[in-house]
Amino acid sequence: MIDYENIRIKICKGLREYLGCPVIRSNQNAPVEDAFRETQEEQQENVKTYPYVSYTITRLMDENAGTYGVYSDGMERKPFTQTWSISVLSNDDSECVMLALKAREWFDRAGNTYFSDNDIVIQSVGSVTNRDNFLTAEYEYRKGFDITVYLFDEIGDQTEADGYIETANINSNVEN
Repeated sequence: MIDYENIRIKICKGLREYLGCPVIRSNQNAPVEDAFRETQEEQQENVKTYPYVSYTITRLMDENAGTYGVYSDGMERKPFTQTWSISVLSNDDSECVMLALKAREWFDRAGNTYFSDNDIVIQSVGSVTNRDNFLTAEYEYRKGFDITVYLFDEIGDQTEADGYIETANINSNVEN
């Protein structure tokens, strides 16, 4: 099975460290500003903290035209891809553009060592596009892009899980 939570945590942690701003999951039940505030006092403040990055995994598991193969460690693996939508949000357009380009740079090249050290393969990085949003009384700048993560679905050694046939009756004869 794909280790979804581990991959999600590693990507978000690395991006947060590179950009120096919060990285939160989109479409949560809690208000966005509560998602990255640590104390109750901070949560009670009614001020949205900018800038921040939000992400949505738009395609959790997209088959990558392969089949399961047995590897030397006994695990069966099949290649898949996962698509993420990354958006930078800010109340300053220049800041938003700069962070979006920096985030794209991290996924495209600057983060290669980090991804390699964490067994993550970024297969492709899309173009940065405008995703601005007009709120009721103010403008929220959004710039974003999509990435494709290459990964493997893993299943443990099925031979061991199913066991071995020690003997079999074939036409009333016992064969070993």
